[in-house]
Amino acid sequence: MARFTFALAVALLVFASSANATGRELLQGSRDCPALTPGALAAYNKAKGTFFDSNCFDQLGAKGSCGSKTGGLCIFSNGQSCFYRSRPCKPTDAQVLGLVDAWNAALKTGDSNKVADMYGPGAVLLPTVSNQYRTTRAELIDYFDMFLPKGPQGVIDKYEIRHLADGVVQLLGIYTFTFSSDGSQAQARFSYTFTRQANGKWLIAEHHSSVMPENETQLVLDAFAQWNAALATLNATRVAALYAPGAVLLPTVSDKVRNTPAEIRDYFVSFLAKEPQGVIDNIDGTSPNVRFLAPGVAINSGTYVFTLKNDDGTRSKVRARYTYAYKKYGSKYLIEEHHSSVMPETAGKVNE
Repeated sequence: MARFTFALAVALLVFASSANATGRELLQGSRDCPALTPGALAAYNKAKGTFFDSNCFDQLGAKGSCGSKTGGLCIFSNGQSCFYRSRPCKPTDAQVLGLVDAWNAALKTGDSNKVADMYGPGAVLLPTVSNQYRTTRAELIDYFDMFLPKGPQGVIDKYEIRHLADGVVQLLGIYTFTFSSDGSQAQARFSYTFTRQANGKWLIAEHHSSVMPENETQLVLDAFAQWNAALATLNATRVAALYAPGAVLLPTVSDKVRNTPAEIRDYFVSFLAKEPQGVIDNIDGTSPNVRFLAPGVAINSGTYVFTLKNDDGTRSKVRARYTYAYKKYGSKYLIEEHHSSVMPETAGKVNE
């Protein structure tokens, strides 16, 4: 079989739909078409900005002019024209994710026109921070003229890829944006629908981006309320269930570091005998202090006051400092680390 060469400087690579329509036979001799090699496709993809794979086409092409043929790839090389018929194929996950990487790179340029180039004809954008439904290139550019000065860069946290049809793929999930203008972050949900164009390039047909509907700070505060409610049941197993499997507890009234579910439960067996109930207080406006260290990871630190039952049946109050480190599992925050200590200057005494 003749050696297949692929020189972009002299070779004409086009889809059959845009091939020379003269119908002129472009063969020299009776050589068969060479096998479609990975190198040929790699060069084509680089030139055209596509990511065709060899499994998208028949490996052996048909000799002859491609002018009247559709639904395939035409390569003119070494004096002959070869048509490789297309067949259904799917882009890899890495290729689909690469489309968002390219979109993200366009954001980084700060050029709204380059971002708009990532959207196909008739594309629809339902943007994160605008109520307007964007359906034209001018409307897309208008949105990104407002959005890009914030210096957004997105990182995908979770995703799912769905192949809806040949040439149609959907990527949906959650991404987090960091804004260089002020260092802030925002997490949002996304869905991209990409379609393969006639030239093989994939462009966005629809992009829907929306802020997370739940108030994450409130979810973290709710996690403390759930923990406090579990204390009220006086059931150590229920309290221990609010700690992650590998959680660490540095408790208020025990020297032992607890780092297994059994040890955490053991601590609460004795602590619940005091019938504790805690209230987060607010000293100098510093408590509670909720900070997000990463998506789904938060720390809540501050002070709380516990009402405890004494051995003689009376009740007293003790103030302590706390740090809860939470991690989100599904829709629920669990405690990864809990450090509680008596106030060092007043030994936890509360003036009433």
